[in-house]
Amino acid sequence: SMVKDKHAEFQQACSGTGRTKGSAVTWERLRECLQKISNDTSSAGQPIPLSNLKRTFRSKFNVELSETALGYAKLSELLQDSRVSDLGEIKLQGHGYVMIPTQTKPKRNFISLAESLCMDEPAVCVPSPMAAQVDYGSLLQKRAGFVKPLC
Repeated sequence: SMVKDKHAEFQQACSGTGRTKGSAVTWERLRECLQKISNDTSSAGQPIPLSNLKRTFRSKFNVELSETALGYAKLSELLQDSRVSDLGEIKLQGHGYVMIPTQTKPKRNFISLAESLCMDEPAVCVPSPMAAQVDYGSLLQKRAGFVKPLC
């Protein structure tokens, strides 16, 4: 509507709902709450209906989710903003929009092959916090002298 577009343009919450319990959400709080909702064990990975999102923000976090206060006329557009879009994908499902939380990838362990190369410097072979301070570039250049050409 034109009223919502005007409020969004000036980043003001639309008044007149009569349900405001908490303070208006900020970008930081929006991100924090969306992460908590996405990580909720009862709905982990499940689509979150946008129609329930404002109610969830009020009941769980005592904060008013106002897309117009953050500069958007539609909640679906707000959730596609670059500040929160990495948390989930907005899709039309059935008769309404849902947010499908992004699956977090498991963290991978870093393995350094340079730590296991022992030639003439035994201190480099010992996996320790000090190993991270070794200049591997010069160490590998030094060891390149041991490589014989194929031709």
